[in-house]
Amino acid sequence: MNSSPGRFVLGSVVAATLLYLVIPVIVVIAISLSAGNYLSFPPPGLSTRWYETIIRDPEWVSSFWVTAKVGSISAALATLLGVPAAFALVRYAIAGKALLSALILCALVTPPIVTALSTYLLFVKLGMVNSVFWLACVHTVSGLPFVVINTGASLRSADRSLERAAVIHGAPPLWAVVRITLPIIMPGIVIGAIFAFVHSAHELLVAVFVLGGVGKPVSVKMWSDVQANTDPTIAAASTILIGVAVLTFASVTITQSLTKRRTS
Repeated sequence: MNSSPGRFVLGSVVAATLLYLVIPVIVVIAISLSAGNYLSFPPPGLSTRWYETIIRDPEWVSSFWVTAKVGSISAALATLLGVPAAFALVRYAIAGKALLSALILCALVTPPIVTALSTYLLFVKLGMVNSVFWLACVHTVSGLPFVVINTGASLRSADRSLERAAVIHGAPPLWAVVRITLPIIMPGIVIGAIFAFVHSAHELLVAVFVLGGVGKPVSVKMWSDVQANTDPTIAAASTILIGVAVLTFASVTITQSLTKRRTS
């Protein structure tokens, strides 16, 4: 009985938080299906013409392609660097471990404008502006913590007995890690890579400074269009990004559950 008020308050806070997160998404989706010519809610009618506009517009198609390319490169690089870093931080007693962890996580708390401006000034001196690859490299730095955190958490919870048994029976340590440990922690690695990709897709300031006039990721395209256009095309583009994120996380969740069922 004494816990009922506490449960009610906790449930109310959780419900309010969920509504705070979900309602803006619902509004954006509704606006993207508007039959009107301007951003308005509730929409005067329903139509899919703004999605058709995106599909038929070469600039929007190019923006989504640039976003996919930059996000894929940055997620791949963050994974290649983050997985060994997580192993080093979790498995080994290396000098300066606390400092290394702080430096990796520093990217999460550094103000984006600081990263964007400092990167731009450096790239101008080195002649590296207007490059999709170098933008992906910058996004790798900010995506690295997601891979390290998720991979490290998976490593800490993974049972090392199978890996040790393989080594005891003559398997090389690296072979044991690759063939036994990596498959066990693969869900954490994949989730970290997805977070790195999503972070890259939504990043704006660094892309504005680094790319300039060479290609536009979706975030930059939306930012430039919202200053001149008030039609629901931007809402449709936002809904597409939301849909991709939801489908990706749903597929990872389903894959994890199927893997657990097979191994249980």
